[in-house]
Amino acid sequence: MVTVDKRSIRRSLKEKFFFYKGKKSRRTKIPRIKPGIDSRLKKVFSRIGIPTEKPFEPDSFQLKALEFINYTDCLVSAPTGSGKTWIAQEAIRRIYKKGGRAWYGSPLKALTNSKYLEFCELFGFENVGILTGDRKENADAPIIAGTTEILRNQLYDAMHEGTDLSADLVILDEAHFLGDEDRGVVWEEIMIYLPVRIHLLLLSATIKNARQIADWLKSVRSKECMLVEETERPVPLFYIFLHPSGKLLPLINSRGIDKKIQTYLNNPDSPLFAPPKSLPPFGEIMGILKKFDLLPAIFFMKSRADCDEAMELCFDMSAGDNGEQIKLNQRIDQLIKHYPHIKEHKQLRHLRNAAVAAHHSGQLPAWKLIIEHLMTEGLLNAVFATSTVAAGVNFPARCIVFLNSDRFNGIGFIPLNATEFHQMTGRAGRRGKDNVGFAVVVPGKFMDLRLISNLCVSPPEDVMSRIKVDFSMVMNLLLSHNPEEIKNIFQNCFATYLNLIKQEPGLNKKLNKTGKVLMSFLPEARCSGPEFVLNNIRRRAAMFQEIRDLNNSHRWLESRLSKTKNLLPGRLFLDHSDRMYCAVKPQVRRKEHGMLACRVKQDFSGKHSQLSLRWFSPQKISQILDRVIDLPPLHDIYQTRKLLARTAKADMPPVLDHISINEKEPSELMPLKNRTLFLEKEIKGLACNKCPNFRDCHGKNRWRLKNALNDFTLIWDATNAVRMRLWYDFTKHLDFLKEQGFVTDDNKLAHDGIWTSQLRLDQPLMIAECIRKGIFSDAAPALLAALIAPFVNDRERETMFDESKVPEQLLNAYEIMRKALVPLVEIKKVRKFEVRQIELWPAATIYAWARGEPWQKVLNIAWIAEGDLAMLVSRTADNLRQIAALTEVYPAIAKNAFEAIDMIMREPVVTD
Repeated sequence: MVTVDKRSIRRSLKEKFFFYKGKKSRRTKIPRIKPGIDSRLKKVFSRIGIPTEKPFEPDSFQLKALEFINYTDCLVSAPTGSGKTWIAQEAIRRIYKKGGRAWYGSPLKALTNSKYLEFCELFGFENVGILTGDRKENADAPIIAGTTEILRNQLYDAMHEGTDLSADLVILDEAHFLGDEDRGVVWEEIMIYLPVRIHLLLLSATIKNARQIADWLKSVRSKECMLVEETERPVPLFYIFLHPSGKLLPLINSRGIDKKIQTYLNNPDSPLFAPPKSLPPFGEIMGILKKFDLLPAIFFMKSRADCDEAMELCFDMSAGDNGEQIKLNQRIDQLIKHYPHIKEHKQLRHLRNAAVAAHHSGQLPAWKLIIEHLMTEGLLNAVFATSTVAAGVNFPARCIVFLNSDRFNGIGFIPLNATEFHQMTGRAGRRGKDNVGFAVVVPGKFMDLRLISNLCVSPPEDVMSRIKVDFSMVMNLLLSHNPEEIKNIFQNCFATYLNLIKQEPGLNKKLNKTGKVLMSFLPEARCSGPEFVLNNIRRRAAMFQEIRDLNNSHRWLESRLSKTKNLLPGRLFLDHSDRMYCAVKPQVRRKEHGMLACRVKQDFSGKHSQLSLRWFSPQKISQILDRVIDLPPLHDIYQTRKLLARTAKADMPPVLDHISINEKEPSELMPLKNRTLFLEKEIKGLACNKCPNFRDCHGKNRWRLKNALNDFTLIWDATNAVRMRLWYDFTKHLDFLKEQGFVTDDNKLAHDGIWTSQLRLDQPLMIAECIRKGIFSDAAPALLAALIAPFVNDRERETMFDESKVPEQLLNAYEIMRKALVPLVEIKKVRKFEVRQIELWPAATIYAWARGEPWQKVLNIAWIAEGDLAMLVSRTADNLRQIAALTEVYPAIAKNAFEAIDMIMREPVVTD
């Protein structure tokens, strides 16, 4: 057992009991905690306990869903924990008995692994396969569990090859992911591409617009989609407020927030559990929950750091009596014996002694898996987790505890919405283990009690379409569709459906009327209708704007290149304040090439003081001067300062008139110049140029049809907002792919486009460009893994990364890759495509790991959390698998990719 000085901890907490609250300054003492409950809760608390065990009987909504899926599609919308998995199991069982095949798709690898083990126990290991990217086992089995990305990719392949997906039933679990901002597009694509003969079973948490989704699927798939909705929770849920005094009170009543809570809110002297920037005394809070039999609990925390720190405050908790503690530790020993790294985990003592754990994305996959097992088996008192755990795992508890009414979305903190709130409260109450579940709200600086009380009675938000166009989608659709067919696909998307059903009746009549008025101003127009007038005006204006952007980028890049190539040691130059400097030596800072320089001035004292050097990026340099002085060695400070003083006294050198870059225009500028020439040619070829109404649309007199054009535009955009947005985005991507040689002029994939379409990654063009330019050709497996790593890093983060310690071989390879990608990066920026930073720290981190450096040493390279490093390794391996599939076109690179995967996918990243 860990010994803790409770008195010293309580003393330190009391020292924090005085704090400022609001504008008025005063000292507020946190009250002594005395556990108690409001009399109104006694009846509810009397129901706490384990329900009587009885034979399982399916609910009516479960039987309905099984009946419908026998002959058509079905969408099941039901609360978390209500038994949707049983429907999936029985549907698979029926298909399997008939000799059919079933495909179960889930959003997460961890959930897929869990379902795979469940199905293996039910149907036998020989009859079940798993496909998750990093696992491919028994892929020809009649029952497949996999991630939705793999299923979407199989549909791409089937469309390309003209074959049918080998399945008779597809189950999409967690179907509300259709509205997920990042991954919802995958779900929508599956629903659109899935052959009609295959029945589709969607299992979702409660969603508000389930009927809309079912009706949309009916319109897309030309078959009925039956909706089964269940609103009643299998375990009733009660909302409770934990007063800082230690008393439990009802949070809401039939009329809204409870009167006693309202009094607490209205009192400016109401206490809190802890001062701002401090966590509440979790040991005492856990004691209250334990006293009233409310454990196990899931505490939803604001950050990873809070999760870890919270465990330290559970100082007076124990795992239970001797029997419970022995059972817990025996189970921990069983679970960790396969993971040597976990045996030294710094939080293991909290797990063994207090039966509490932290669960968040900063933890290793193996550690999170162990916590999930222990929690599911009822061996833990509490788990401290971030809000993402609600959607990522399936371990319920008797109660969940809210300390904040907001969540972190990757950029900043935003208030919880009803869908997120109900997903979190869905973990409260275990079917078969609890008669009732509880959501406990703890007041604090980041807790909006009025918001939480409103969310308790608010229905979940509508699930919205997240479909978006990217280069991978465009290339994969072009494998089997022409542009007109793709346009029809966009017309069938959920976003278009939602947009159209919201339009007011008679909108088409208004569109026709405004269109006739517009065309009355253009009696001799070559356009065949008002929509073409609108499109041509917009297109021409967009091309002129792009030419301006290209010219600006061309000038900026030319200036940067010229300064970089002409700024050699000894060269004199001016900064933007017309102060003269002498270039001393080049230096790279934050991945940008620059020059260390010394000020040229006359105050030479003759003392051997240190040279004062300043780093200049190219944009900080105003003028390059037409003189290069012969600098003495840098260690000879006296002679260097003497020479600079003599130079300062001489006449100012002239500005270098012609700053040469190369004899021919540099390759970095060619894409910009080529695109400009292409656009100028396109503008000259527009039908508008020979149209009698040219000046009416594009000239100074275009104000005459401005009102008519605006009226038509307003209604046109409302009617075609989503469909045309997707179509314009598609054509924008298509044009770019043509310019880069991935697609031919007749909208067919070129040779490079065909193999690039197999790179179903976040940044396929960047990796394809590296392959085309031979950047990966000579890269050994460890170096290849390192060069791929920067492309999987999806967000900027603060690190303590030291570039000076990067091995020279990696640094040289990274610089070659970065320079080779400059043309593509610049043209993507001009065309307004997303461009992510190609950072060095992921490459250095993966390079060290691939070369066998110890885990802890690799963590210290960029000072990132274990879970973040494990995710970086896993995602790098996912990208390498895509490259490894290019065995026919690039066999050497594919071979190195296979070897690189083996180098990096090892313990503690691998959990199998």
